[in-house]
Amino acid sequence: MDVLISTGEGQGKEKDIKVTVYKSTEETYMLKMKTSREFFSKVSKEVGLMPFNLRNMEDERRARLGVQECVAHRLIEPFQVLCEKEGESVAQFKFTVLLMPNGPLKITGLPFDQATVKSEHEITDVEIQTLLKSSANPKNANKKKKKAVAKAMEEAVPTLVES
Repeated sequence: MDVLISTGEGQGKEKDIKVTVYKSTEETYMLKMKTSREFFSKVSKEVGLMPFNLRNMEDERRARLGVQECVAHRLIEPFQVLCEKEGESVAQFKFTVLLMPNGPLKITGLPFDQATVKSEHEITDVEIQTLLKSSANPKNANKKKKKAVAKAMEEAVPTLVES
C-alpha cells in the first residue's frame, strides 16, 4: 500500500533528487558490466523483490555504479522522491499487507503514532469513527473484545456484592 498525503494540490512531482531506495522487478536482461552483474546477483539473492536501500550495500560506490545499468534496463525500479510546491508538505507511508484467509496482515512498515499528528478536520459520522477504531487484525479484535468483557464483569461484580 502506498499512501501519499499533501498539504498542497495532492499532485506529487518527481524532482532531480538522489534516489537511494529501489526494488527489483521480474524483467530479465543480460547485463554487460561486471559490476552490474555482481550487484544484481547480490540483490536477487539477499533481497528478492522487496525494497532495499543502497546504503545497506557492502560497497555503496560499486552499488551506485551497478544500479545505473539495472535501472536503464528495468531490472530494478527506483522509488522516486515526490515533492510539492515550495512551502507545502508531503508525507508518504508505504507498507506491505498480506491478504490471508483470516483477514489482512500488515508485515512491513513503521507503526503510525496518531499523537504526533494534528488535523484541522474531523470525522463526524459515528459509523466511520467506529470502523476506524476497529482493528484490521481479527485476532487483536477478539483480544480487545475479551478484555472489554472482562473489565465490564470486574466493574459489575463489586456492585453485586454491595447490594
